[in-house]
Amino acid sequence: MKNLSNRSEEEPDLKMSADKLRFLLSAVILGFTCMTSQIVLFREMMITFYGNELSFGVMLFVWLFWGGVGAFCGNKITKSNPKSLSFCYLSISALALLTVIAVRHSKLILGTAPAEIVGFFPMLLFSFLGMSLFCFLLGITFVLNSKSWEFDQSLVFLVNRVYLWESLGTGLGGFFTTFILIPHLSNFQITVILFSLNLLSFAYLLSKGLKKAIKAAVWVLAILVIIGFKGVGLDSKLDHFSLGKIWKGLPLIHSEDTKYGNVAVVKKHEQITFYENGLMLFSYPDEYSSEEAVHFVLLEHPNPKRLLLIGGGLGGAVTQALKHKNLRIDLVELDPRLVNMGKIYLPEEEVRSLENPLVRIHFKDGRLFVKERLKEKSKPYDVIIVNLPDPHTAQLCRFFTFEFFKMIRSILNEGGIFSFPVTSAENYISEELGLYLSALYRTLRLTFPEVVVLPGSNNIFLASPKQDVLFDSWQKFVKRIKGRGISTKFVNEHFLPDRLSPIRIDYLRNSIYGETWPRTQAEGASRTITSDKSRINSDLKPISYFYNTILWSKQFQSIEKPVFLFLSKIKPFWFVGVMAIIFILGFLLCSAGRSRLSSLALSAIFMAGFTSIFLEIIIVLSFQIFYGYIYSKIGLILTLFMLGLALGAFLIQKRASQKRINFGNLIRIQLFQVILVSLLLSLILYFSKVSPPEFVVEFFLLLFITLSGIIGGMEFTLANHLFLEKKTTKKAGTGYSIDLLGSSLSSILAAAILIPLLGIPITLIMILLLNFICLFFLFAQRRVT
Repeated sequence: MKNLSNRSEEEPDLKMSADKLRFLLSAVILGFTCMTSQIVLFREMMITFYGNELSFGVMLFVWLFWGGVGAFCGNKITKSNPKSLSFCYLSISALALLTVIAVRHSKLILGTAPAEIVGFFPMLLFSFLGMSLFCFLLGITFVLNSKSWEFDQSLVFLVNRVYLWESLGTGLGGFFTTFILIPHLSNFQITVILFSLNLLSFAYLLSKGLKKAIKAAVWVLAILVIIGFKGVGLDSKLDHFSLGKIWKGLPLIHSEDTKYGNVAVVKKHEQITFYENGLMLFSYPDEYSSEEAVHFVLLEHPNPKRLLLIGGGLGGAVTQALKHKNLRIDLVELDPRLVNMGKIYLPEEEVRSLENPLVRIHFKDGRLFVKERLKEKSKPYDVIIVNLPDPHTAQLCRFFTFEFFKMIRSILNEGGIFSFPVTSAENYISEELGLYLSALYRTLRLTFPEVVVLPGSNNIFLASPKQDVLFDSWQKFVKRIKGRGISTKFVNEHFLPDRLSPIRIDYLRNSIYGETWPRTQAEGASRTITSDKSRINSDLKPISYFYNTILWSKQFQSIEKPVFLFLSKIKPFWFVGVMAIIFILGFLLCSAGRSRLSSLALSAIFMAGFTSIFLEIIIVLSFQIFYGYIYSKIGLILTLFMLGLALGAFLIQKRASQKRINFGNLIRIQLFQVILVSLLLSLILYFSKVSPPEFVVEFFLLLFITLSGIIGGMEFTLANHLFLEKKTTKKAGTGYSIDLLGSSLSSILAAAILIPLLGIPITLIMILLLNFICLFFLFAQRRVT
């Protein structure tokens, strides 16, 4: 009898242990799925849509918005159990695949051509609808995870435990996806892994309480579906079929996902075109582009011997540069796979050029390469060309800032020349294009004593640290072409007289400067440069990519163009003031109701989500500004942030289990948030004035992203605990939904509007002010209580 009694007592314990294991795995897998699918879908949508910060902000906004809505709607589901939860994971497994396939069909749905830039509103509409079901389901699943288990009767503890383990799974997902999955698998192969993982989760949760025979049948069926999916090659067929929809009508001969993005190669007749993330890198043969990229600047120099070419080496630029005798070339390319594909698909002549003994290829971030040359304290280069796409992203904008131009000048020898091409227009320069070009021109002239811009469909910017070096006379170009015995098809005596006619040159000068421009700093000193409408493009205030966004929006004649133009003319004070007033009114409303403590707890959750995303984006941008590149570090940054959230949640859970938390703890955590933002602002300002070693930058920025995660996790868990103490299961997802909605708002504001317009320091000052307002109202409420 005693043994039977012990056995009956042990069975509930074993059952409870099994439930805890199911709960833990389901929460971790949910977090892993969220982060991995987010990375994959964003990479896929960057191929379909214009990959600047505006599109990234829109995608992140949609993701977080629908997750928040799903969590809020999850409150309406009063009862749940592991079996009903299992069908959420079954749906997630199917929707993960279907959403990727739907994104790849977006060109057909929107009626756009391959590599065509999609307008803001079509992009927003498709993102809003295309990701809605999947993100909505992820939000609901979070809430149901807190309602489906009976081993803890406390709602608040279950919700915060889901948050803790889901954050841990998210961190693991970011790490594994970035460092293990992406380097070896395609986006679709990674999605198949998510499909399999969630299908197994479905079987594991569904089998709870079933008879052994039925349980075995469920597992066998799930495993057979996974094996059959791979065995018949359905994954490869779906991958190739859906990829074909992106490149409808174009013969795709190669597509490959690298850790830097997707590279696709299209061949039509004899024309080979390379695309990266859906945008054209170069086309071969295209002698017009390759000739103008290198010959103008090399002909400006009387005797070039050393050339640094940053990007754009494939497609003919290196071949054209080698026409100048005894010219040694350092070619800097980021992605080794791009060069390897070029050697496979480009003609033998181009491959021979890349393998020429005079050419050295460096696989490195271009800005990091320049920074390393700067340490050598030598000036080895006669000519430097940045042959990259226009600064339509903050990552590309790094190569067009005042700080980068200063570094370029430091490695140019006396009489050296720096050049970069920028997309323009030959016959008409609009107000938007004028603002964009003027910002680049004014930024360049702050660094170099002499600047000349050549007209054309691509404007060629030329700068030299020595005056009276540059010219824009087509006769001088022709003379040097003949003197060096160079054979060209477009940069010659037949085309140059029209392209460099005095009328075109004067029109470009008037459009950029407003009158005949000063080609030297001495001439410009007599004019009021600060009265110009355009601004200086700097590392901490990358205005050029916002001007490029305005220019891009003009193509679609939609509402975003006047909105962006209006925003570009507003003084920073008004942005900060309006945001402060909105938040003060919000906190006043929360303080006026009967449930003041609960409302202020939710406000603190909103503030935590709002601040965390802002700090995450600012730290990522600062990392690539001061460290030099971000590509291999993005997974580490995301992982540390999410692990910080998990650690913060764990610390509060531990105190809560000991009943050692109260409203005063929330005030102290909010004070820590204010201190963290203040320290980050000081650190970034310090880094902008000195040039610390890379390991110092890496250590401190990684430390701050971890601390941001810890404080965010602590504030959410504590505020959510205070909110849920006397609530029913109908409120289980409220805090999580508020957190996601705050994050969604900050994502689109930070990346697309505030950072380029205000700059990183003023944006941080604004975030500091908003957090201080939150701290003030929390402290005031404590005194009232």
